[in-house]
Amino acid sequence: MNELLHWKRNFFLLALGRFVSILGSSIQAVAIPLFVLDLTHSGSAVALMTVAYMVPRILFTPIAGIVGDRGDRKFLMVSMDFLRGFLICFLALLAFRNSVTLPVLYVSQIAMAVMDNLFDIPTGAMFPDIVPQDFLMRANSIMGMVRIFPQILGPALGGVIYGFYGIAIVFLVNGVSFVLSAISEIFIVYSRKVEKKPAKFSQILEDLKEGFLFIWNHELIRTILIFALFLNLLISPLFMVVYPYTIREVMKFSAQEFGFLETSFTLGALLGNFLIASYLSKKNMWKAMKISIFLFELPIVFLGFLVMPDFSLSRLVIFSLFFITFLIMGFLNPIINVPLDTAFQRMTPSHIRARAFSFLILVANGVTPLGSVLYGYLVDRVPVHFLYYIVGALSFLVAVLLLVALRGKELPT
Repeated sequence: MNELLHWKRNFFLLALGRFVSILGSSIQAVAIPLFVLDLTHSGSAVALMTVAYMVPRILFTPIAGIVGDRGDRKFLMVSMDFLRGFLICFLALLAFRNSVTLPVLYVSQIAMAVMDNLFDIPTGAMFPDIVPQDFLMRANSIMGMVRIFPQILGPALGGVIYGFYGIAIVFLVNGVSFVLSAISEIFIVYSRKVEKKPAKFSQILEDLKEGFLFIWNHELIRTILIFALFLNLLISPLFMVVYPYTIREVMKFSAQEFGFLETSFTLGALLGNFLIASYLSKKNMWKAMKISIFLFELPIVFLGFLVMPDFSLSRLVIFSLFFITFLIMGFLNPIINVPLDTAFQRMTPSHIRARAFSFLILVANGVTPLGSVLYGYLVDRVPVHFLYYIVGALSFLVAVLLLVALRGKELPT
């Protein structure tokens, strides 16, 4: 009974900390581009802000995996939340003095990228150690809901707080949210024996090699990773580049309508996670995942029909169809990802989990810039409805090949 209360308390404290910090980050994520635009009136300055975060995040990922396996994961989790909170509170102080400049923001973005890695990867590796194996699927879906709720509230709050009170209050709210998250995490009970290794460059390379070879030599993880790479290359940049262009330039939807469509995907994901937590986690999630992989490509193709030049329906009907389409995709997303995440957590031993996790993140994030460049080139040269057709067809082919490769195998979900 004590052990049951023990892990439930750990799970509650971790979920509470994540909710608070994600809410603060969601508020700031909306306000930062607005502040940079007000400061510079330059779209390239906003783009450079994203680059200042993404590049070090990608480059530092493998090192964060080594640190996550070698170091004290709880200490890293708590200290990174405190450090991020102090950094953002310092930005709030500068903002109150009207001393926030672009170089200051760029440097803070780089620092946040490093600290985010040193938080996310060790925490992700620690999570399966504090949750019982038979509850892991449901716990992942609950954490998915914990991440989604503040992402629904945060953007609206960010716009209101920035509009009425300015960037200083936004920074202050986010900084305090990280500090509160760190305080809740202090009370998590977690200990793990760590093998002492010399901090030599050759040993670091050996650690990286060990993490890579674990993934490559594990047939099931390797198969999923290879196909995930192609699906990420096809789908993620499509919704980062082609989709905004479609909404604003082709369909001429307003910024408010764009926001509602973004919310529809989030609401769908919330419903999907809720279904997993309340019902599907007790069923055959492997079967549900396979069906969802096939179904996910259909809304992409349907978007192609909606944006055809001669597709004549009223604006309200087309917007409603967009909303329902993104709701469906959001719903299917966790039914695909939660079983895969849970299977990876169960298949990977704790001592190597952070490095393996870092390679998965590197693959997921590393191909996105390449796909974004490709779609950025194509969107000005190919009718957008053709792009949706092509991506839908190619991703369906990849999904079929993945399920053929996994035929006869069962994920440990």
